Amino acid sequence: MTQQIENYQKFFLDQANEQQRDYRKIRYASMKQLFREEKVCYAVVDHINNERGHIVLKFKKGYAPRLKVLRSFVLIYKGAREKWGEFPPLWECIFNDFIKSKDNCSPYSDITPLYYLNKGDGGYDYVGCSSVSLEMFSKIKAAIEAKKTVHVLIFEPEPPTAYFFNLKNYIEQYPFDKDLLIKPVIKYEDWHPEELAFNPDDKLSIQRTVLNSLQEEHCVILQGPPGTGKSYTIAHIIAQYLNESKTVCVTTMANKGLVELITQPPLKEFLEAGKLYKTLLTADEFAHARGLKKASKDMIINGGEALFSTNYKLSMLYAPEKRDALPSYDLVVIEEASQAYLTTIAAFKKLGRNCLIVGDPMQLPPIVMNNRKSDYKIWNADIQADGLTTYALGLGDKSFRITTTFRLTEPSAKLTGLFYSNSLKSVRKELVDFSDLDPNYFPKEGGVLYQVVSGATNGVSSKAAVGIIERIIGMFEMNYPKSTLAIISPFKDTIKNLQSKFYTDKRNIDITVETIDRVQGITVDYAILYFPLRNIGFALDERRFNVATSRSRSTTLILSDIPLTKMLSIPPRVSTFIKQCKTIGDNMTATFKDEASLKEVLSRNDVKVLYPGLEEIVDLLLDNNVPFSHEGDVDLMDKDGVVIATAGMLLKEYNIAIDPVDDDSKNIFERAGYKVISSDEFNVELLKR
Repeated sequence: MTQQIENYQKFFLDQANEQQRDYRKIRYASMKQLFREEKVCYAVVDHINNERGHIVLKFKKGYAPRLKVLRSFVLIYKGAREKWGEFPPLWECIFNDFIKSKDNCSPYSDITPLYYLNKGDGGYDYVGCSSVSLEMFSKIKAAIEAKKTVHVLIFEPEPPTAYFFNLKNYIEQYPFDKDLLIKPVIKYEDWHPEELAFNPDDKLSIQRTVLNSLQEEHCVILQGPPGTGKSYTIAHIIAQYLNESKTVCVTTMANKGLVELITQPPLKEFLEAGKLYKTLLTADEFAHARGLKKASKDMIINGGEALFSTNYKLSMLYAPEKRDALPSYDLVVIEEASQAYLTTIAAFKKLGRNCLIVGDPMQLPPIVMNNRKSDYKIWNADIQADGLTTYALGLGDKSFRITTTFRLTEPSAKLTGLFYSNSLKSVRKELVDFSDLDPNYFPKEGGVLYQVVSGATNGVSSKAAVGIIERIIGMFEMNYPKSTLAIISPFKDTIKNLQSKFYTDKRNIDITVETIDRVQGITVDYAILYFPLRNIGFALDERRFNVATSRSRSTTLILSDIPLTKMLSIPPRVSTFIKQCKTIGDNMTATFKDEASLKEVLSRNDVKVLYPGLEEIVDLLLDNNVPFSHEGDVDLMDKDGVVIATAGMLLKEYNIAIDPVDDDSKNIFERAGYKVISSDEFNVELLKR
């Protein structure tokens, strides 16, 4: 075993430990603390929607979780309510003590809160939810039919640490797999896949070319820039294999991509014939894709059948405790491969006689926790984490790039093409019609707009930007209520702020408000990319910027509190992209004395967003060079690293806690020797005393 192989094992083990360490803060925290931090939510089931496979939950007004974010949930059993009380937010227990006992709750299921229902009940929020497992849906349905009240607890899902252990185990089992030792030998700019364009006179020419290449090469990379019809292309290739009574395994990072592929027209006859199987089948998937079957645990299928699995679930074939022989498929398709580690590609490739790797090195790679660790540089963790790029630029396997986009308009395709050797062309037949709306924000030909606004006073959101977003949403609701809209930003606190404004039960339009990292793979009619007054260097990374600006079928509005081209960290292609956008206004309204003053404002705002409501105190501390955490450290922990008290701000060198979140935290801080004060009482002279 080489040193590099050992380093990759260390990397996966360390990532698993990082995730476990992070989740311990939830697992061993008090229920009251978790409710305060909105990391758990309590609801009762109002009703179920059999036709859609959804459940509708009833929350106390203002206490529903974020929409469109995957969570876990359990049914709360009577024993738990008898033990700790009827109202979980007041429970005096540790989360782990509740969740570990079968007497307290059911096994967990995934759940995704999707939309509000307006039932005219001012005291409660009613939220429709998907992603519920078939087993859990059946339990809830039976309880509702028996006229029982169903209590549920929603919480942040446990991290997928088993995925890392399974990849580590693959390396132990196959240390001499040559694919594990691949390193990039060229730059992305020097990688030139064979270009494939949609031909309206021969609509299956791309599929035929890829199929022939698979037969000859056995492993092929297919790069699909935004909106190039990857799913339709893959579905045709799968259908060809199934028609030949062969087996196919398709894997991707998320369930959503699998269902979109399963319901493509080329696979319709196989779906209706019961030839398609999926791991972790949910009630809404079953309702949406009639004929889809639940995969067996061994993931073995017969000729003429296809298995659809998430990367996490498929990796279980390499679990340390698994002793069964590996299944073998005629074709393995690794979809959204930019989200795959190098070991993921190697492990799944081994399952197939042929392998089609579908992805885009210009999309986002997997998220690595604490990616600045010095050990990760020594271990070459970036080569492992950015698996598709490593594979594409290091091995020399046959590769193709689709150069025609059905999603992007001609102006958008021209700009996005900057990231694809200027080879991207639009073949969109019809433009989205927004002719009744302001042409400044809704140009007939679509494209990407750029507007800088002034007056920002913090790093979360500005009144000017929010006003423009509100106006655009209003125009949609008034004229095109069936349209879809995405509001995208790099920062979680900005997204949380915007969600509180735009995710309400009064909205009658489909809005997604999410960070850039969470919108990869979605398509909408109109997108707004918002940059607040903060250091945004990481958000201008070419891949992240490419993802954010390529979601819309019509127009993307880049709305910024900062003149982006003034940022020193802006990559050349991103700078060129912005300069070629159609501008709204003169974009010089955000004025600063000089570059140094802009940098000072951005740095201060980076810290201020960590202390909401205490921005004036942050300014005082910075002006007087008072030491305090610039990372937002506001928790007091016990010896096991579990949070036991939280304040608005901690000045640890002075043993001062400002604005504890509740009386329990106040008492704990005082017992720990802290002076507890309110933000109104704070002044710099207090520190001198």
